[in-house]
Amino acid sequence: MKKIRTVAAVVIMFFAAMAGYFVGAALQEEMGGAILFAVITGFACVIYNMDNRE
Repeated sequence: MKKIRTVAAVVIMFFAAMAGYFVGAALQEEMGGAILFAVITGFACVIYNMDNRE
């Protein structure tokens, strides 16, 4: 189950980075937006996994 959560977190972070890239492109900061969205999503995934241990 841990591997599934890890893979899911990485996939979610990837899609958040892609969304951040496009949002950042509108503001002339593509990589900044991608990094920001990926980091925020990564922290949220870590907090969620710590809170929902089996």
